Amino acid sequence: MKKTTTIIRIVFGVLLLGIGLANLSGAMPPMRYPEPANTFMSSLLDTKYIMVIVSLLKVFVGVSLLTSHFVSLALIVFVPISVNMILFHAFLDVQGIVPALVVGILHIFLLFAYMESYKSLLQAKKMNVRG
Repeated sequence: MKKTTTIIRIVFGVLLLGIGLANLSGAMPPMRYPEPANTFMSSLLDTKYIMVIVSLLKVFVGVSLLTSHFVSLALIVFVPISVNMILFHAFLDVQGIVPALVVGILHIFLLFAYMESYKSLLQAKKMNVRG
């Protein structure tokens, strides 16, 4: 299981790093989607910062996965992006959902593989509030 986790971590890291760098460098051609997905994506691109932040996060997560540093943090940081990729395609561009599902499956596998790191986050604790 450890070898499988390492292989998936590296594959996922290369994938995210490659896509993130390609997006930041302008090497990726603009994607065309059916309406209303195209309108939504155009709006995100028009902000001039949302997709840059997403691409930077992909690079951060990719580097973290490849170097095996801050992997648990990187996987948590990537959850909103991964979920939104799947939801975008599920609701706006179902024909293109396969790559988003691959990303989601790799991400979920790694989240479960690193579950031990998250146990303290998932425990309900009583807060002591002094006032």
